[in-house]
Amino acid sequence: MQRVFIVGLGLIGGSLIQNIKFYHPNLHITGYDYFEKHSEIALSMKIIDEIATDFDSSARQADLIILATPVQQSIEYGKRLLEIDTKPGLIVTDTGSTKLGLSSLESQLLEQDIHLIGGHPMAGSHKSGVTNSKKHLFENAYYVLIYDQAENEAAYSEVKHLLEPTKAKFIKMSAKEHDYVTSVVSHFPHVIASSLIHMNEENTQISEYVRTLAAGGFRDITRIASSNADMWRDITLENKEHLVTLMENWIEQMTHTKEMIEEGNPALIHDFYQSAKTYRDQLPIKEQGALTSTFDLYVDIPDKPGMISEVTRILGQNHISITNIRILEVREDIMGALRLSFKSSTDRDRAIEALQSFDTYTL
Repeated sequence: MQRVFIVGLGLIGGSLIQNIKFYHPNLHITGYDYFEKHSEIALSMKIIDEIATDFDSSARQADLIILATPVQQSIEYGKRLLEIDTKPGLIVTDTGSTKLGLSSLESQLLEQDIHLIGGHPMAGSHKSGVTNSKKHLFENAYYVLIYDQAENEAAYSEVKHLLEPTKAKFIKMSAKEHDYVTSVVSHFPHVIASSLIHMNEENTQISEYVRTLAAGGFRDITRIASSNADMWRDITLENKEHLVTLMENWIEQMTHTKEMIEEGNPALIHDFYQSAKTYRDQLPIKEQGALTSTFDLYVDIPDKPGMISEVTRILGQNHISITNIRILEVREDIMGALRLSFKSSTDRDRAIEALQSFDTYTL
C-alpha cells in the first residue's frame, strides 16, 4: 500500500488520517472535502500531502479509499467506483453509522476487484471539524469493521493492521448485525430523546416552569437530542426498518408500564425501577460505546464565595484541563452543585484524585 485517498475531512476523517499519517509516514495521502477550506486546513496541518482536484482521478491512483462522509454520500461514491478503472485490489472503507446501504454494493465491487470493508469508529467529540481532529481520538473506543464476503478477509486484515495504532478496540460484524445493534443502543435512543424534548415543549403550554426545571437532570438525559439534524435524518432513513420495529416494541412496553401504574401495585412498580437500576449498574463504565461518551464529574461544594475558583485552582495545579464547567440549579437525584466535563476518563479519574477534599460523584 502506497497511496491513500481520504474523502471527508471533518473531525472523524481528520482524526483518522492524522493517525495514519503519524504512524505510517511513508504513505502518500490525498485529501478531498466538499468544503475546499477544510482541505486547505488539512494540508496546512500536514496531515495530507495533496488536495484532490476531483474524485475520479484520485480514486484511480489510490490503494485505499476512506469515505468519511455522510452515509448517503458514501453510497454514491461507492456506486461511482463501479464506473471507474481503479487499481487491482483497491480497498475501500468508510466511517458511517449504518452499513446495509453501502454493504449492498460489496458483491458488485468485488467483481471489479474492489474490496469493501465497512468501518464504524464509535468515537466523537463536543467539537467538530478538522481543526479539532486528534490522532488519539479513537483510543479505547470500539471500532466496528464489517464485511460479508469471505473474499474480503485479507482486506479486512490489512485495514485492521493499518488502524491498529489508533488503539481502538476492533469488533468484526456483519452489516445486518451492525445495523440492528446500533439501532438498539444508539439510533432508537436518539428518537426517544428528541421525542422527550418535543413532549417537554408541548407541556410548557400548561406551565412555564416545565422549561425552567428541565435545566437539570432532564437536560442531561436528553443531551443527544442536540445532535446534528441532517446526520440523524439520514441515519433514521437508512435504518428505518429496525427503528420501526423497536418503536412498536416500545409502544407495547409503554402500554404494559401504563397498565402497571394504573393498577398501583407497589411491588411491581418497585421491581420495574429496581430491575432497570440493576441492569444499568452492570453496564460498562469506562468503555466508549455507540453513543458519544461524556466524562462528567459532579462536585458538591458549599454555597460560599471562592469555592468554584478553589476547585479550578486545584485542577490547574495538577495540570488537568476541563472542557466545560456548569453550576447546577436543578439537581434532584444528582449529587453535586458543580458539573465538570473532561476530555477523557483518564482526566476525570485524575480530577477525582485531586479533589479528595470534596465530595465527588459520577453517573
